[in-house]
Amino acid sequence: MIRTRLCLYLLLLVPLAVYWQTIFHDYGMRDDYRHLRATREAPGMLVKVTASHGHPLAGALLETTFGVTDDVAQLPWLRLASVLLMVVLGLAIWRQLYQSGWSEIEAAAIGLGVILLPAAQVGAGWAIAWPHALALLLSVAGFSAIETELERGGLKRAVALLGGCMIYALAALIYQANALFAVVLIAAVLLVRSGREPMTDPKWLAYHLGALVLGLGVAYSLVQGLIGNGVFHESARMQLEGQPFAKLGWFFRQPLPNALALYALRDDFGSGAALFWGAVAVSAALIGAGVRLTPAGTGAWWKRKWFWCLGILPFVAHAAALLSAERSTAYRMLFPLSGLVLVYALFGLRALTSAAKLKPLLHYAGLGVLATGVAWNAHRQAYGLIAEPQGHEWDIVQSALLRASFTKPTKVYFISPTLAERSTDVVCGDEFGSLSSDSPGVPKDMVKAALHERFGAKLPKGGSYTFTAGRDVPAPQAYDVVIDMRRLKQRKAP
Repeated sequence: MIRTRLCLYLLLLVPLAVYWQTIFHDYGMRDDYRHLRATREAPGMLVKVTASHGHPLAGALLETTFGVTDDVAQLPWLRLASVLLMVVLGLAIWRQLYQSGWSEIEAAAIGLGVILLPAAQVGAGWAIAWPHALALLLSVAGFSAIETELERGGLKRAVALLGGCMIYALAALIYQANALFAVVLIAAVLLVRSGREPMTDPKWLAYHLGALVLGLGVAYSLVQGLIGNGVFHESARMQLEGQPFAKLGWFFRQPLPNALALYALRDDFGSGAALFWGAVAVSAALIGAGVRLTPAGTGAWWKRKWFWCLGILPFVAHAAALLSAERSTAYRMLFPLSGLVLVYALFGLRALTSAAKLKPLLHYAGLGVLATGVAWNAHRQAYGLIAEPQGHEWDIVQSALLRASFTKPTKVYFISPTLAERSTDVVCGDEFGSLSSDSPGVPKDMVKAALHERFGAKLPKGGSYTFTAGRDVPAPQAYDVVIDMRRLKQRKAP
């Protein structure tokens, strides 16, 4: 059918068009430089570090791919892998939700919307994030494996539940936060269940959530067993939250508004606050419309659904961050929670369309206009706040090092920038508009990466260098090479 082909082509081509410039821009992020250095100088270190955070499989995947990638110039292939995995994720969401009761275009809109979320923009811009995309895909696979056989009962149901648990555990060993993405599909399918299925909603929900929790529990137990046996050391990120009420307050102040804003970013310095809070209000209004308009004529049955969707599932979606003592506001942690908001908002839009008795063509045209705006915004944020400013930093380092021959001992001084000397107007946490070269240890890693890209494994014969970093300007002629990152502010758009 034409409609099916249109959905397919959009899901295949739009993400590549949106992220293509970001993927193939010449740059690295702070952790990209660290990982390139670690794979060359300390093989196996990445596995130990990531395992201490609770996701050992991510370390193994990164160790393998960064060992092959070797240079900053080859990082685009890892970013491309991340985007391709997210394309498959969008396709999987589309097919699963269409089979579950959403219209084909609405299901495609959710799939595309997920690929364009700020968390996905980070995934497209950070080479180290491709395993995170794999964890998302595994989470969807775990849900589908269970959903396919759940209503059939008997041995098939037991095998599906066991298989789903194992897939969830595998996803959690890669990245715990993204393993919880299955909650998005659970909510989306729950909202369109008619009530005429053989299994009741509470029982259906209990099976799915039970399998997810069990899978994550298996992964957590495995990691704790490895740490307890001394195979890996536990990091502070693995410590459990000791102040649950304070953590709930933080959840309502930070992650929840950031997720409700969907595609509008929350600047650390408050610029664009009206747009951000306006987006929060629009999402809340759409969700409210869904709550208000859908229960008509259905009684307590729908009220229970919304209690589960709004009173339980958001906390499950963000459980990895809520349980951890760390209080990260990173967008890369928001995939499940933002996906949940997206589903609720589109369901509310669907309810409004139905209540207004708009023709389907108008509804779908409206979705098309929204998707176009979201796609443009995703491109602008991924390229303009991640790829381009990081490219400025990398270019300054490379340009400074090209002026020295390194055929004799060379003294290199790195003037670290302050946040005020950045090349962007917007800063959102450590992702959008942030600096890499002001992070501890990263300047030295950037210099090593640039020299490795220029000379390979060894400097020219007789060459060596010493490295010093600081914010003070050195005396004239005190160093052979001065890398002045304060020049970043000269590249800020007027």
